[in-house]
Amino acid sequence: MAFQATVYRILIASPGDVGTERELISDVIYEWNALQASRANIVVLPVKWETHSAPLLGDRPQEIINKQLVQDCDLLVGLFWTRIGTHTGVSESGTVEEIEHFIEQGKPVMLYFSSKPIDPTKIDIGQYQKLDAFRSKMRPLGLIESYENEADFKEKLSRQLTINMQRILDGQPMKPPTKQEQAEQAEAVKSLMKKDSIYIEDYEKDGKIKSFLVKGDTIKIKDKLSKEFNGKWNSSLGGWIFPITRKIEVAEFLKKNA
Repeated sequence: MAFQATVYRILIASPGDVGTERELISDVIYEWNALQASRANIVVLPVKWETHSAPLLGDRPQEIINKQLVQDCDLLVGLFWTRIGTHTGVSESGTVEEIEHFIEQGKPVMLYFSSKPIDPTKIDIGQYQKLDAFRSKMRPLGLIESYENEADFKEKLSRQLTINMQRILDGQPMKPPTKQEQAEQAEAVKSLMKKDSIYIEDYEKDGKIKSFLVKGDTIKIKDKLSKEFNGKWNSSLGGWIFPITRKIEVAEFLKKNA
């Protein structure tokens, strides 16, 4: 029988080395719906880039995914094993950029790190070091979880998803924070996650975004930012400023050289 329900979207965010767990997240969500949806009048939908995005030109690939998927989701389940992913020109990887977006918007993030064994000869040391640094940056922001194998992950996610969804059943809906809370969280995230890195930040003026900033440790590339891309250093904003029309080419340059 049909029933009316509130729909919550859960974004599944991860690099490509945890494919089995990505499928398990969908299974856990479907199981939750089978047990709870009609009783609670709540439906939870899994959202993944491979099923919910569509080809489109005109911006960074991750920015297109952000607009098509990320901004409309209510909760994120993120997981890592040995890789962090590929730099987007803005963040260390697409998964990291999605997590940053959720944290800055005050939306809940459930973050898991796999401790499954792996053949040492198959580990990309650079990727693993970046992942370890990212994990260290996440610890001060709240609780993170680890798991030993797929069965352990499914059991933990099932239980912990129920805990978070119970907040909704108890009348504590997932809602955005106030503007002041958003600003405070954004500053905290930037100070933790952007330290000793290079990143892009949109610059809003008079209610419009017509330019962007490149911030962080830009000493080694400052000549190229200035001479090749005509960037202007703005000491009050603490970064190199460019017109928004050059965002894609500057992002590509940072991806290759920063």
